[in-house]
Amino acid sequence: MDNVFQDNQEYLIGARKMVSTVEDLRDDLEAAKNTQKKMTKSIAQEEKSITDEINSTLKKRKDEIADSYDKQIDANNSKIKQMQSKKDKKKNERMEARIDNETAELREQNRQLKIETKTLFKQNHVPAFCNSNFYYYLFSPKGFDEILRLFFIILAFCVCVPAVVVGVLLVTKFKEGSHTAACILIAALIIIVEFILYFIIFNLTKVKHRDSIMEGRKTRNTIRANEKAIKAIKNSIAKDKDESIYNLGKYDDKIKQLTDEGNEISGQKMDALKVFESETKQVITDEIVGRRQPKVDSMKEELKQINSKISSMEERLSGLELTLTNQYETYLGKDLCTEEKLSDLIAIMEEGSASTVSEAIKIYKGDDK
Repeated sequence: MDNVFQDNQEYLIGARKMVSTVEDLRDDLEAAKNTQKKMTKSIAQEEKSITDEINSTLKKRKDEIADSYDKQIDANNSKIKQMQSKKDKKKNERMEARIDNETAELREQNRQLKIETKTLFKQNHVPAFCNSNFYYYLFSPKGFDEILRLFFIILAFCVCVPAVVVGVLLVTKFKEGSHTAACILIAALIIIVEFILYFIIFNLTKVKHRDSIMEGRKTRNTIRANEKAIKAIKNSIAKDKDESIYNLGKYDDKIKQLTDEGNEISGQKMDALKVFESETKQVITDEIVGRRQPKVDSMKEELKQINSKISSMEERLSGLELTLTNQYETYLGKDLCTEEKLSDLIAIMEEGSASTVSEAIKIYKGDDK
């Protein structure tokens, strides 16, 4: 140790050179590691980009295949719907014709009955309004539905009409004060008048023309029974599942043909997708990888060289740091082994203020104080 401290400035110059070499190597190593990180990241990005391109290309090609067949399937389904619509239209036309044919006798009978009733009323001088549904609801109802209609007619005339009249009077004539008694009286008078009119019409029509009214009632019952029979025939025909009577075979044949074509297209679609998965998919993948992998391989080779360079630099740095520690830091101290402080020590010796390292250190530390 004593010999080192008795050395001249060449020892310090060697120490400064060693420190400078170590610092430069550390900087170079840090730069190399930064390049290593960037290169590693670039490789990962490039590999992800290749994977993304493969996935997007495969999805696009697969969708194109499916879309192509789906358009044909949709077009085929549209034709089936059109043909089914034509069949339904023709079936409805022939069903209506069947209904007309099977109900013709009943409808004709009803028409004749209506004419006979009208003629009967005219010959016996019965007012025309007596041959209306409204009249028979009021004066000769039959069946639950007509009695229910009579109930609503009575409700309208005995409740609604008086209520409307009283309401109008309250708005126009009875604006002030209480007129409850008057309102009740007016409502009662309206109902009484309605019943008087009812019995007057009853006596002038049903009583006076009893036989004609009763005959009209019988005719209406017959017509009503015929209408129920017509409705039953319509329902029976509508529920009949046998379409052979309508001669729709050509439509069924065409629909079957279109359905078979649709099934064939669906089968072709499945086959095309299977071929895509088993063959085309690998061809596309190989094409993209073959086109872009050389760049990745080149980057990996460059990274390999960088890794080798870093290993060599780390090994060299380790040796230099060991040398720096053994030859200089052990004697001078780690705090003095910097380029700046070593330069100051060298300057002291060059000025002649010290002839040995030991003297230069004493002067340097004395200056610090």
